Amino acid sequence: MSESHADDKMLCYCRNVPYGRVREVIDAGARTVPEIMRACDAGTGCRSCHFDIEALIVERREARRSEGGFFARLRRRWRRNRR
Repeated sequence: MSESHADDKMLCYCRNVPYGRVREVIDAGARTVPEIMRACDAGTGCRSCHFDIEALIVERREARRSEGGFFARLRRRWRRNRR
């Protein structure tokens, strides 16, 4: 996995939210900065980390695309369960 920052590195210093927590929120379905702000409080302080949050959203989107997207993952899971 080629993550740009370690999961334990701090993304939002105002609210003490690490990169890993924001990645979890994005992987759970958050797609915008306001959704991430509501889910884990990142970006609700001085807001200087919004660019980093946007970059993580793009990074995770690209990672999902390289995995083949939602339906490809669903097919793989279905095939695995059929065995």
